[in-house]
Amino acid sequence: MRAIRRTKTVEGTSIPGIIHNGGSYFYINVDVYEDGMVNCWELTDLKGLSGKINSGWLTPAVPSGKQLSIHGLGAYTVESAKWTYNAASYYQHIQETVSLLNPDHTNIYEISDREQEESEARRIAHSPSSTEFYVNSEMFYQTTEGKSVHLFMKNSGAVYLVDVVIYKDGKVAVYNLPADAEYTLEELDALVADKTFFTTMDTPVKVHILQLGEVTLGEALYSADAQEKLKELHNLHKQLNGEQTAHEACRAAYYAYLENPGEYYREQLRIKYELVPEHERMYLGDMDTKDWDYQRILYHPEETREV
Repeated sequence: MRAIRRTKTVEGTSIPGIIHNGGSYFYINVDVYEDGMVNCWELTDLKGLSGKINSGWLTPAVPSGKQLSIHGLGAYTVESAKWTYNAASYYQHIQETVSLLNPDHTNIYEISDREQEESEARRIAHSPSSTEFYVNSEMFYQTTEGKSVHLFMKNSGAVYLVDVVIYKDGKVAVYNLPADAEYTLEELDALVADKTFFTTMDTPVKVHILQLGEVTLGEALYSADAQEKLKELHNLHKQLNGEQTAHEACRAAYYAYLENPGEYYREQLRIKYELVPEHERMYLGDMDTKDWDYQRILYHPEETREV
């Protein structure tokens, strides 16, 4: 039988959540869709979500003394916290989010037993990437896509863990504040420079995680540099506009050096390598090699490469 398929657009929103996996805690954006599907490192329906919350996989809290990892930002010790939800009320919060998106609860999706069995047999864990956008014109429903990073932000005397979204047209939006804020890329540069946006803390700081609670974060196991996060946002803007990113330019310089291993090409590689945000250099290679061969060429040229 001939096989075909179609892609359906389902809109939604993201809310803060925490994954508890292998004894570690990871801050994530929980993607909640208008059809009742929820992505928490795996796409599930509301019935399946209840099981994930009750099992502790998805949680609204981190015990004091544990590390909270925030992708692309750092890992910080939770010294103390006032969490908003327990397991039951967090599940209700997600249900209410679905209701806001879909007040009539029409076309709520439920994963059938057959789908579940097929996914298990094929070892498929569905975790689709969401696409961030804003509506720039209601006429013909025209939208502009964006990409985001996590940052800490000082706002009205308090500190928030926020999502900073850069859109294709250069607009910058900040979410998870009491009121969303908008900037230009040039304004964002200045706000990083004056440390309105930051990544590290010298002393314990009380951080508001909107919808989850207030948490005092202390010693960092590791953290990204704020200027490097700014580089990341500029690179995401290039990617959205189809321009060559720092990662692509660096890989091209790497292959050029391998073909012509001279000092000129090594220097070109160094320039391109340093333009890649430091916390993303590990992605220049694969999961095993990371950026080790780049470092060998730049910092240990006397070492030979094993092929």
